[in-house]
Amino acid sequence: MKESALRDLIAQKISQLKPGLTLLQKEQYIPGKHGTKSFIDLYARDEKGRHVLIELKRSNIAARQALHEVSKYVEQVKQHFGAKDSEIFAIIASTEWGELLLPFSRFCEDAGFSIEGIQIDVTEDHSDFQARPISPLATIRGRLIAPWHHIYWYTDKDALQRGIAAIEGAYSAKGIDDYVIVSFYLPDPSTLEERRAALLAEVANMLKVPQASLSTSLASFSPPTYEYMAYTAVQMLPDETCLQIISCDEALFEEAQNAILLMPTEERARYLHECVASVPPFPECDYREIGYPAKFALFYQQEDGTILSTIRRGIFARNTLLPNSILYSELQGEDGFTSQKYKETVAMQDTAHVKKLQKDIGAVLKENPVWKGHLLQIIEEIKGEFPRAEITVSIFNPGTGIFTIYHTFTKKNGLSYLPCYYVLVRNPGDTRLYFGALAEKGPALTFSQLMKKYYHGSLAALLETVTWGGRDERDSYLVEDLGAQYQSYRFDILHGTATAFFTLQDAKWRPCGPVALPVLFQIYAEKNQSLVREILETIKPHDRGTFFECHPANP
Repeated sequence: MKESALRDLIAQKISQLKPGLTLLQKEQYIPGKHGTKSFIDLYARDEKGRHVLIELKRSNIAARQALHEVSKYVEQVKQHFGAKDSEIFAIIASTEWGELLLPFSRFCEDAGFSIEGIQIDVTEDHSDFQARPISPLATIRGRLIAPWHHIYWYTDKDALQRGIAAIEGAYSAKGIDDYVIVSFYLPDPSTLEERRAALLAEVANMLKVPQASLSTSLASFSPPTYEYMAYTAVQMLPDETCLQIISCDEALFEEAQNAILLMPTEERARYLHECVASVPPFPECDYREIGYPAKFALFYQQEDGTILSTIRRGIFARNTLLPNSILYSELQGEDGFTSQKYKETVAMQDTAHVKKLQKDIGAVLKENPVWKGHLLQIIEEIKGEFPRAEITVSIFNPGTGIFTIYHTFTKKNGLSYLPCYYVLVRNPGDTRLYFGALAEKGPALTFSQLMKKYYHGSLAALLETVTWGGRDERDSYLVEDLGAQYQSYRFDILHGTATAFFTLQDAKWRPCGPVALPVLFQIYAEKNQSLVREILETIKPHDRGTFFECHPANP
């Protein structure tokens, strides 16, 4: 059956193609101003009054041309009729979808107008047809490292090598092909006496007895030092793959199937990845702990630490254009998936890249509506003022509420724990810097009031958040009750010198004096001294360096 015959058949029964369609013209001519002329197979109107452009294809070879034709038709309809994207509805109707389905699915994801695919099945006598909608495939995001990592510690280099072999064996047995293993040497500066004292204190605390009552054999025990580490992370596993892996454990498999039914997407993914880790085989190691992007950043940035090797398997090995530096960045969460870190450089002329940037900002700052609104406004501002510029966007949005204050005062390089962002605009003749920081806002609640409002008065509930990195989805509310606010600033720079300073208030840039992140936080801390002191004095006794412990006596 020729395409012309298929066109005539569908034209006669156009509502059969899709209910609500009214045929306006067969082979609608659309002139073009750029040397192109088009004839749309079928031009119709739908119940919403939209321009419906129907492209018909009869074979896989012809189907390959469909997306190109539709793109051309849409632009010419917008130009010729003055139609908007929202007023256009494109339909690709084809008898063959083998070659078309994958690119069509990508096209649906990127298109700024409505589009639908329809499978046409013509009867043997060519007198009738059936139409059924085509469901686009889920678009492949590509590389996406799951943010739930695993850390395996070893006492010496030989044990590390045996451990890495065991890790690879465990992944192979589970059918996990795409993963990264970064091995570190991280020297332990503590003395034997310091390690013994820490062990005694930990055991005495666990048993709730005085240290002096512990046996002399325990007091003379020499705790091992773990200085070699294998840090592992895998490509995000689909739910069905996770379920297939854990199906070897019938009880866990049944529990997981029931548990995930009402879970939101992110919680379900985390739970299933934890289940995958809980089924054998288990890698050989001297000590094991969970990992997450903030932990990898801590190890990666440790001054006396050394990366011994980076093992890449599956997609990570096949992608020879991917440098290790990008992998390390993504392991620290800088791709934005964890909603804590994000970094990207974009040319404003690259509209697809800018569109993706705006989408990423929305995702990274979904729990920080203030900065989300500010940054989206800033991107639009740059598009208008510097359309040919290149910009670098960097966001650190830990969302750790009370622990933001605690870490800033107690951790090495504490200011690096403060939320911030910057947008650097590079444009011939002009440079502009936007940045965001925590700033003092007004009266804060007391520590006791904060605990009652957010943690039911339980210190244990607050400390428990550290087990998943300290992130709290209520951070934007916590920040306000801490007497702070997420604020945005702008520097206009000419020939390397800041010429003007502004702060964003009520969606307008208003002149202000020179500002800097450390100074802004210092002002906040000085105005909230009693709250800051109480946060430090309450949490510090429970800080064990790598974890926080809460005594039952202080729930």
